[in-house]
Amino acid sequence: MINMEKYNTLLIEKNKVLNLTAHKCIDSSWKYNVLDSLLFNDIIPNVGKFLDIGSGGGSPAIPLKLSFPQINMTMLDSVGKKVNFLNEVVGELNLENTIAIHSRIEEFVIANRDSFDVVTARAVASLPTLLEYALPALKIGGILLAFKGKNVSEEIESATNALKILGGEVGSIEQRQLDDETTRYLVIIKKVKQTPKQYPRGKNLPRLKPL
Repeated sequence: MINMEKYNTLLIEKNKVLNLTAHKCIDSSWKYNVLDSLLFNDIIPNVGKFLDIGSGGGSPAIPLKLSFPQINMTMLDSVGKKVNFLNEVVGELNLENTIAIHSRIEEFVIANRDSFDVVTARAVASLPTLLEYALPALKIGGILLAFKGKNVSEEIESATNALKILGGEVGSIEQRQLDDETTRYLVIIKKVKQTPKQYPRGKNLPRLKPL
């Protein structure tokens, strides 16, 4: 827990000069960045090769790595300053088998297809877009853990075509309460067959024209 607190402090301090989180104070960040990332720890795998996409300030990747030291964690972000911060945190907390990489998601995934057991994503994109980013990176049998808030049912309905094309299926939808007023969901998508080689598409098409 000490390292969780240290991570939160590092996040708030760096946030004064770099836009990493909307939560400016220690208590708010602890709740909405750290505790929020840990809500589903009882059902998240505690081993394997993880890829966190759109890592930003490091949630959920850093709290998950601190919870499960044995996982191998790769964090991915397209903003170099955020990646530098994440690697600073890795050094400060002496995290083994953990790295942050500066790359566009599409480019990284194309170069690392079928490589990961688990992909995590929190506040990155709508589910159809997220599936095109995540499923090509997963091994068959691997899972996407999509941290979601409200409108989760609509997102899943809109992802029907993407799931069919990309080789995924919904495993389960888990629900937890962050507080009396805040409900969180974890959508677990399993990769059940090979994703066609033309995905993910370039030119930002996963966002501009979701499947």
